[in-house]
Amino acid sequence: MTIPQIFTAFFRVGALTLGGGMAMISVLRHEMVVRRGWIGEEDFTRELAMATALPGAIVVNFSMFSGYRMRGVPGAAAAFLGAVLPSFLAILLVAAFLFPYFSHPAAAAFLRGASASVAGLLAYMAFTVCRPMVARVPHLIAALITAALALVPGINPIFALIIVTAFVFRLSARGRSKDTGGAGDTNDAAANGKDGPR
Repeated sequence: MTIPQIFTAFFRVGALTLGGGMAMISVLRHEMVVRRGWIGEEDFTRELAMATALPGAIVVNFSMFSGYRMRGVPGAAAAFLGAVLPSFLAILLVAAFLFPYFSHPAAAAFLRGASASVAGLLAYMAFTVCRPMVARVPHLIAALITAALALVPGINPIFALIIVTAFVFRLSARGRSKDTGGAGDTNDAAANGKDGPR
């Protein structure tokens, strides 16, 4: 893909998505995974997790990750500008011309409809992104624990994210160490069988 193609794809998503933020993720997935085939489902979920874990706007982080993976620094810049420019121009337009008309009944009706559509996009995003992740039992358990902790009154959802992420990381590290140990024993046995006395 070329730099103009990257800019056009992210500009299209930014210009045609209501709600921004997480609501854009489902549209980004359709554009990059389904429509263009630039990234696989698992890689998309991995980059989304990295974009969510880092400070800043999720879409900005994700666009820079994806752009850099595809075409390096120029790709990151093109994806960033494509994702941010539509919102920037829309905010300028609203502030300059449309802000006084927000109290009009037609504008209020449009905003109510936009809120409903954003809720639908968020629900679809949660379904499509979480579906491959919860196919494995440990991931499903981690997701349920995170949701339960986030619903407890008085607990900051950030703490739930940190606790469960640390727990899953610990389990993954233990699994990798077991796999490495098993591979090492197999390699040692093969080496002894090859180089030892016959």
